[in-house]
Amino acid sequence: MTFMKSFFLGLLLCVSLSGGAEDWGAYAIVSASAPELLLEAPTSGERISIAKPSGLANQKWTFTSKGGEFYSVHSAAAPELALTAAKAGQDNGTPLHLESDTGRPEQLWRIVKQADGSFSFLPKHADGKGLDHLGGVRTPGAKIDLWAYNPGDRHLQWLIKPLAGTAIPPPAAPETNGYVAPEIAPEKILKGEIRRSVFNDSKIFPGTTREVVVFIPAQYDPAKPACVYVKTDGYNPKEKELLETLIATGEMPVCVGVFVRPGETPAPMKGTLGRRNRCLEYDGVGDANARFLVEELLPYVAKEQKLNLSTSGNDRCISGGSSGAIAAFTAAWERPEWFSRVYANSGSFVAFRGGHEYPTLVRKYEAKPIRAYLTTGTRDMENCAGDWFLLDQEMDKALKFSGYDYRFHIINGGHVAGYYDHHREAMAFLWKDWPKPVAAGASAPRAQDMLLPGEGWRLLADHLPGILSPATNAAGEVFFIDTHTNRIRRIGLDDRVADFADAAQANALSFGAKGELYAASAQTGKILAYDAGGQANEILAGLKARQLLATPQGGLFLSGEGGDEGVWFIKDGKKTLVDADLKQATGLALRPDQWILAAADGRSKWAYSYQTNTDGKLANKEKFFWLHVNDWDDDAGASGAIYAKEGQLILATRAGLQVCADDGPTQVILPLPDHARAFGVALGGKELDLLFVFTADRIWCRKVKVHAAGAFSPWTKVNGTRL
Repeated sequence: MTFMKSFFLGLLLCVSLSGGAEDWGAYAIVSASAPELLLEAPTSGERISIAKPSGLANQKWTFTSKGGEFYSVHSAAAPELALTAAKAGQDNGTPLHLESDTGRPEQLWRIVKQADGSFSFLPKHADGKGLDHLGGVRTPGAKIDLWAYNPGDRHLQWLIKPLAGTAIPPPAAPETNGYVAPEIAPEKILKGEIRRSVFNDSKIFPGTTREVVVFIPAQYDPAKPACVYVKTDGYNPKEKELLETLIATGEMPVCVGVFVRPGETPAPMKGTLGRRNRCLEYDGVGDANARFLVEELLPYVAKEQKLNLSTSGNDRCISGGSSGAIAAFTAAWERPEWFSRVYANSGSFVAFRGGHEYPTLVRKYEAKPIRAYLTTGTRDMENCAGDWFLLDQEMDKALKFSGYDYRFHIINGGHVAGYYDHHREAMAFLWKDWPKPVAAGASAPRAQDMLLPGEGWRLLADHLPGILSPATNAAGEVFFIDTHTNRIRRIGLDDRVADFADAAQANALSFGAKGELYAASAQTGKILAYDAGGQANEILAGLKARQLLATPQGGLFLSGEGGDEGVWFIKDGKKTLVDADLKQATGLALRPDQWILAAADGRSKWAYSYQTNTDGKLANKEKFFWLHVNDWDDDAGASGAIYAKEGQLILATRAGLQVCADDGPTQVILPLPDHARAFGVALGGKELDLLFVFTADRIWCRKVKVHAAGAFSPWTKVNGTRL
């Protein structure tokens, strides 16, 4: 890329200069319509003008990055002062002068490169305005003010020339990444319409208000649901031009653009700061911002502007820079059925509110149907939350590791460098093959150890409130408790659900080595054994149970509650407390080689590991299996556990299923299609390779590569899990 392009799309460094000293890193700002005249800074309070070159410091300018795409502009003669729109004016004719740099919006400038190599200066506080050399008058002292911005207006274009001593990077070839933009005649690029409003009726982010700008393309047909393009960082006229061009070339379908800024809760009194919601809404992981967009903002836009907007995630794209970039990715990550296409420029995948976990989560979660285009700058931001350049590269490697369809580019520049330069290529990539749905990738290697290609989740049963404790018999039938009807029910090998027996207020089930079904009740304190015909026999009373696990040797492990807390062992009618310290064991599982017992603690991120002895006593207890806790949860919420024959420990948690390696860490996370918490898990089916997951009222299943193990299984060697 050229020097000027790389300079202004990178992080600009302000060098303090004293009047009259030789400058280093200073630039002349030259009127494109009067190239013999330079922008000149007078003393404070006087109007900015243009003048013939003098070589003095008041014709030399430096630039300071203010975050995102905005800069302050300083005179070398008075570096503490910044180029400012007088009295924050927004009207045509507003004069420019110098004031103390306080970072106010009227002192922040977006510097936009034009096709001929010139630049336009667009003030943050006055959308649609630019720095204007009125009439291009070739007379020193000619009027300089704000005026309506038109990219083709020569009077709003300026040349920025490095002065003596300014470091100039060597020329580089333009970054095309293999993308060649289709040519199109200018008259075929149809102009769309811009509409503005303010949204202040959020229930998800109560008390907030925010600006909303809507772009309606000329090709919009109210008879057809339009695709949707959401921009998290507000509106820039440049993006309107890009969308108009992309729609005209067919690289992008007809898209209504919704440009929104983060909310703010206004202060109830003057002279102080409101509550800024950007970090909460954008850097916060979780689905709150996605729900805000889909449940509140987009319906508001559709109703307010009388628009027919598609509700399919395959028809939606979301973009942003910095915190807006991680917000865009999070919306798709949490709800890929709502957003499937993401452009994230200098994403804040750092430790503001859990975003630094994303590279790990991308590697562990089953791949989602998301297509992404990510960038970072070589001099990206670095602060207490982390190093953007490094973390964005971690995201690149994680997406590759899990088989996503994505692009990643390192740009020579600073924070949010190259957003508009890469926008067209990004949109062409993200919308390729539309309306063909975005497909999920192959997932990471350890997920591939479990999952079969083409086999996804299917809903086996619905509207079953109060279902608990799935247990599998040797034939592969899965039994569970329906507390709503107080029945034990059975899922047959034909997937049909049928009654088996009265549950007698049971809340835990487990199959024994000889095919007997054990049931335990925290309400009655009884343990029953059912035969194949559903006849029950009481084997123990006076022990309130939460979970139950039968062993191949004829014993039972039980976790107690209601005064019977701890882990118990039962055999031959006798009960023994084998761990009094584990108060809430919410899942019990025995490894296939029959000497390791796992016990999940539903109130933490841990599952414990014990060595079992023939008499049921436990030894060598370790806080061993490390589970993922959603950022918005206080614990993993593990409530059910099984071992697969192949040796993986599978736990039902708030995040879905978590699969742990033999040495403890979670390697795979399998969320459910409805994003529900998993309460129970079992492997069953004719080949013992159907994975069943129980939520609060649904049963999901899918065919997998691993197989069921239980008290009925023979001793099976366990091999070390691959990393």
